[in-house]
Amino acid sequence: MEYPIWHLTTFGGGFWIAFIATIHVFVAQFAVGGGLFLVLSEQMAYRTGSDELLDYVKKHSKFFLLLTMVFGGVSGVALWFSMALLSPQGALLLVREFLFAWATEWVWFVGEIVALLIYFYSWDKMSRSDHIKIGWFYFIFAWLSLFTINGVVGFMLTPGEWLQTHDFWDGIFNPTFWPQLAFRSFLSVMLAGLFGFVTAAWLKDPVIRCKMVRLCSIWTLLGLILLLPCGYWYMMALPPEQAEMILNKSHRVAYFLKMYQVTAPIILVGGLIMAICMPRKIKFPSALILLLIALVFYGSFEFIREAGRKPYVLWGVVYSNSVMVDKAAEMEGKSLLQEAKWVPDNLRKITDENKLKAGAWLYQMECVSCHAINGPMNDIVPRTVKYSAAGLDAFISGMGKLSKYMSPFLGDETERMALAEYIDSLSPQVKTVLAEVKETKVEPAPFVADQEYVLMAWSLEGLRLIVESEGRVSVSESGSKVRAQLLLRGDPPEVVTDDVKIICELKNVHQPYKMKAKDGFFESPPINVLPYSDDGYQPLPLVEVSAVDDAGEILATTTIVLPVSTRASCNNCHGGDWAVKGQGGLAAQTADDFLKIHDRDNYTDFTARVKLGDTIDCLSCHDGDTQLDLSTALHGFHAVYLSGKENEACTMCHSQESLRGLHRTVGMECVNCHGVMENHALALLKAEEDKLVAKDLIGLLMPVDMEMEEINPRMPWTQEPDCLTCHVDFAGPDTDSAFNVWNEDKSELFRNRKDEMDAVMCAACHNAPHAVFPAVDERDNLRALQYMGEAKPIGSGRTCTVCHENDMDYAAHHPGMGLE
Repeated sequence: MEYPIWHLTTFGGGFWIAFIATIHVFVAQFAVGGGLFLVLSEQMAYRTGSDELLDYVKKHSKFFLLLTMVFGGVSGVALWFSMALLSPQGALLLVREFLFAWATEWVWFVGEIVALLIYFYSWDKMSRSDHIKIGWFYFIFAWLSLFTINGVVGFMLTPGEWLQTHDFWDGIFNPTFWPQLAFRSFLSVMLAGLFGFVTAAWLKDPVIRCKMVRLCSIWTLLGLILLLPCGYWYMMALPPEQAEMILNKSHRVAYFLKMYQVTAPIILVGGLIMAICMPRKIKFPSALILLLIALVFYGSFEFIREAGRKPYVLWGVVYSNSVMVDKAAEMEGKSLLQEAKWVPDNLRKITDENKLKAGAWLYQMECVSCHAINGPMNDIVPRTVKYSAAGLDAFISGMGKLSKYMSPFLGDETERMALAEYIDSLSPQVKTVLAEVKETKVEPAPFVADQEYVLMAWSLEGLRLIVESEGRVSVSESGSKVRAQLLLRGDPPEVVTDDVKIICELKNVHQPYKMKAKDGFFESPPINVLPYSDDGYQPLPLVEVSAVDDAGEILATTTIVLPVSTRASCNNCHGGDWAVKGQGGLAAQTADDFLKIHDRDNYTDFTARVKLGDTIDCLSCHDGDTQLDLSTALHGFHAVYLSGKENEACTMCHSQESLRGLHRTVGMECVNCHGVMENHALALLKAEEDKLVAKDLIGLLMPVDMEMEEINPRMPWTQEPDCLTCHVDFAGPDTDSAFNVWNEDKSELFRNRKDEMDAVMCAACHNAPHAVFPAVDERDNLRALQYMGEAKPIGSGRTCTVCHENDMDYAAHHPGMGLE
């Protein structure tokens, strides 16, 4: 943000750094080992009196000069040039803090140049002993150059004590200095042998070619055998945080670890074959192939090492997007477009007209250092194609938290959405339009004023959100349940549970479910129903509930709804359409994506099990015992990405039908009772704080408008917001927030609570939670309309005669019943 931007698209910054740096350092390592190879081979030629070997060394020195001095020098300049463009802040810090090291390195480099030029042009012009001394000078200068640069390269990953002391020597002799130096030194030896194969392949004399190939094999095998334990030493020397990033947090590492493990034995076997089986038959193509395999081997090591540095250019100091860590902390929540020095003035304030252009600039400032657009490496398009713009906005807000390998987003909420919409525009796709909820006029069941029995029935849940993909995954409990109470009218009315059957039946399905008598009420078994119909999406399918005596005579009947929804918007972030086109349902592609992510982050084998025919039942593990309760896990994880979104955090996943009752009519939202996403998740996580994963997630969340210790822990589905928090003594509300005051146990839940006489259940008069009378949708009000002719709580407004034979002059069930 302090410097001009190098605008890149197809070839992002990550590609150029990887391409230039890998090849340059590959050649630079050869420059060290190759120097030793030259001088020792020359000594061997003199000692054995082999003119053929000496002639080979002379020719090899020309190849060595052109490759290391010319190509190596040019690629080194290109590396610094690209570094300065892509991460000017990081380059500036390296130059400033290690100026003495760079000056020293230039002394060694000048010594290399002079020594190599003298060595190459003085064949047959100076004595053998002096010529060999010049060769040794070259090797010493080259290794000292490696020694010096090794300190700076190691510092970029493991600055160690330098972060506190800012001492030059602490930076140079950092925690990985010695293992990395040993690794790179032996790698140089191996590369000397591999490059030697290439030049030896051109030798025409089969005898001398055989001798040189075997010599090169010794160099290759010796270097490889010695560098492998040094690589392990290097990994063990990494501080825990960097080691964790390499082994567990950076998802690309597994591929490069595999490449590293595959190419090492290929080089080993190749070296043995060269030495034993085909020293006389070696050809240039086979030598070149082995060299390229070594490039993959070395490149894999560099990618693994670089992964440990994410999301920094300089660990803990400068982020990958060239922003200082302390500056990023100062910038939190502020406008990046206002603060950045090189943004065009007409983009500093986002409007509907310039949003995509502003997003493009934000992409260049925050993403291009690693990502390409439709490019060969780290392409952002396939990585984000599964997201909607809202999903991208959520993911970007979580960068640097759970996604620790990425820099945190800099900018305000408007800029974050502009970036999300720009990235979303890079992979245009047809957006699914959801069908409108089918509105069908339904008449309530008839009510006879002097009927003997009154049947109250309601759904146990305000909404059952069905999150399951057939044959893949199930996140929801099986089926919806209906509860009912049968009342014999009178003064007082009587709750009837004996010598009567309660039957519920889905309209137009003709499959009756017998309800079981419990503690003063009846409850149905789980009823599986989906909100799909031939004429559109209907999340409130009708259920007819009837009370039947032993003689089979219907005593009373009522019609209610069984609220279900399949519109859990997992596809905002996990991709895929809907299972039922235009209506809802978890598509296979969506389920496969979050199973894959679960496998990647938690080392499970769900994807493989699904291919074998298993269905993954999330509740079987996430039961609150050894693993987090499912609600805690889902809210705790997603809160990291949905912080700062108020009620939008809820509607990102939950369908609009979740809240349909009176509270919605008066303008209340999910957050009024459950709290904003951060606080809601923290309350759940604190109840399971004994689990390590809960502690980790708590550390990533900041409570909103309250202190962490003020948030009371709660268990999902056992402790919920209490109605009486707002409705003190059953009176009108004196607050609009029920968050942080939980009932003690399940018996106090609204769904289980009875009136003060321990007879009539609260939901019998007020309806199901989230759909209390008067509800937004008339279908929810059918029972109230049946018994009172208008949508309001049963018994309110002097309608006691629904159950009583006479009007009551006092509030029997609880205070505030509106009998005055």
